[in-house]
Amino acid sequence: MSTPLDIVDIHTHLWPPAWGPGGKYAKPAGSFSPEIYRKITTPAALVDEFKAARVSLAVVTATIESLFGAEGPVDFGAIAEANDWLASLVATEPSLAAFAVTDVFAGEAGAREAERAIVDLGLSGLVIDSSRGGKFLADPSARPTLEVAARHRVPVFVHPVAHPNSDVLIAGAGMLGNSLGRGLMNGVAFLSVIQSSILDDLPDLHLVFATLGLGGIVQAARGGIYGRTERQRQPRPNIYFDTMGADPAIVRLLVGFFGAERVLAGTDWPILPALQAESLGANLAEAGLNEAEQRLVAGGNARRLLALRKTQAQAAE
Repeated sequence: MSTPLDIVDIHTHLWPPAWGPGGKYAKPAGSFSPEIYRKITTPAALVDEFKAARVSLAVVTATIESLFGAEGPVDFGAIAEANDWLASLVATEPSLAAFAVTDVFAGEAGAREAERAIVDLGLSGLVIDSSRGGKFLADPSARPTLEVAARHRVPVFVHPVAHPNSDVLIAGAGMLGNSLGRGLMNGVAFLSVIQSSILDDLPDLHLVFATLGLGGIVQAARGGIYGRTERQRQPRPNIYFDTMGADPAIVRLLVGFFGAERVLAGTDWPILPALQAESLGANLAEAGLNEAEQRLVAGGNARRLLALRKTQAQAAE
């Protein structure tokens, strides 16, 4: 490869200080190891690790579930504090971008915070839970926030959440059962979108799902916009999947189904370690990607999504 890959990790996490040790919303480590808990509450750990790995940009999120739990009320004052902190963090660290957090299922209240975070704070997109309170993205309560994202042409990361019966899944398969349950919830969110009119109604909406939910593609392939014939046509829907690492077999599957222009490098850091510049290109090549496709997946697709709003503003001038 003539020049190094520009790597953008679309899927990383930090908790604002108010949720860390000693903060007013302090959360325990829970199932996190002490090292993961340290990293998720320490921005410098992300910056230093990614610099050493030669990752150009990390997109940081703090999800509703991670801040408030899987059930119960959500404090929009606290959400605003989290978004204010994210904005201050990226303003001082050029190697970071951030997606604003909001409760997509809170109707107009979620949309108002999304609007504030995008317009007033300048955050690069949104992160939303794939489900809450038994609702998925086709639920009418989600539409106001999705309309905000489409209007401003910012990407929306649809993050997995715990399955309601996660205890049963963990008892049966350990923590991988928990991950599988999260993937199921993310996959159902994906299916709820493609079986609704959302993509037709909001053509400027760009949704990113986590690879945990890739089981949903088996069902998506049975017909509709992702049927075998439809997958050969252009343009493809504005739906993207992250890689959650760089396993060549996973990348090959994602690119084969969605196309290289719809797959984004991501890790779920600090759950998984940073992508490594030395090995990422080799892994993408092993997945069968040519140099142009490698550059799209490594960072080109993410850069394009993050620049959509700027492109829209330039076109309006």
